Amino acid sequence: MGRMGLRIGLWALCGAVVTCFWVLFAMIAGPRHFDGHWTVVAITLPASLLWPTRPVTWHTILFLNTAIYGLVGLAIEPLWRRLRQPLTR
Repeated sequence: MGRMGLRIGLWALCGAVVTCFWVLFAMIAGPRHFDGHWTVVAITLPASLLWPTRPVTWHTILFLNTAIYGLVGLAIEPLWRRLRQPLTR
């Protein structure tokens, strides 16, 4: 399970990196530049859909998005491992 645990950790790290990117983008660009990006934000930052009308702190979104990406990795990695192994009779 060592290698699969590492891959799931990488999934979670990707979730944290994506969150940091959107936080920095929002701080630099401001809210007016998000008009055409909401679909991309919703796909890459699913934690933002939990409270769409209430302000949420960035570290809450960071924690939730990291956990969501980790859970996605936990679901995908066993399937990926099964698809990669050769078929035996």
